[in-house]
Amino acid sequence: MFECKEKVAVCGHRGERVHGIENTIAAISYAADLGVDMIETDVRMSKDGHLFLMHNLKLEDLTDGNGYVCDHTYKELRSMNAAVHGKSSDDFSAPQFEHVALLDELLDVAVDYPDLMLNIELKDLPVPGKEDFAFESASKAANMLALRGLGNRTWLNSFSGKIVERSFKDFGNTFHYHGFYPWNIMGEMEVDPSEICDVVCLLNWIVQDDGIVVKHHTIPCPEAWYVLLLKKGIMPLTVSFYSDFQAYIDAMAYGSRILMADDPKAMLSRLRAMNLHN
Repeated sequence: MFECKEKVAVCGHRGERVHGIENTIAAISYAADLGVDMIETDVRMSKDGHLFLMHNLKLEDLTDGNGYVCDHTYKELRSMNAAVHGKSSDDFSAPQFEHVALLDELLDVAVDYPDLMLNIELKDLPVPGKEDFAFESASKAANMLALRGLGNRTWLNSFSGKIVERSFKDFGNTFHYHGFYPWNIMGEMEVDPSEICDVVCLLNWIVQDDGIVVKHHTIPCPEAWYVLLLKKGIMPLTVSFYSDFQAYIDAMAYGSRILMADDPKAMLSRLRAMNLHN
């Protein structure tokens, strides 16, 4: 079962998203300095085998580049500006230029924060024609984390159950594993995901018979899901989609002890006011 020194852990979603520079080292360092317990980020592999932090499939969504991470080289990706949408605030000065971050740079930050947990989403999926690429990307990421000695505070996750079970097969208890519930979101698996995962992200999604996923992002998940998972020793993680804080109060009442936050400063402030976080 997930453990944290705080009564409720805060997970910075892509570091933080308030300042328009998600998944950059600036965003991750800002969140770590605020006192988050966990950083969630996304890993994709470049054309020449380097691991970058990038959520969106299309680079033009978050940088001044275009196309896909997998179609660009290290040099090309590092020349792109990941701060084009940057916004400053009273306590944060947005940089004019920020490199598309490398996984290795995140690990440098993690070493400086020995209590910081990592939640690494492996974004390259084993779709037809990309199976080898996806498994190579996941294996490289896991090896990099293991070599840094960060396995015991890292959760590997993927929307592909095949990636999660391959990672477990290759690395076993070196890492923790994070799944998605309902389990069918992850697709077909040869193993029972409840036997692998000790943290699960609850999503009010419906996978239709034709494979199309209907996403009800803003509708909170039912209490029964939390109860079922907790009985299995799996900690429910509450997603960052909810605008009404009552959804988080309810989730905590149901037993969730990890809250994901786009705005970790605001989330930490609320939890500290409730004496749930130092």
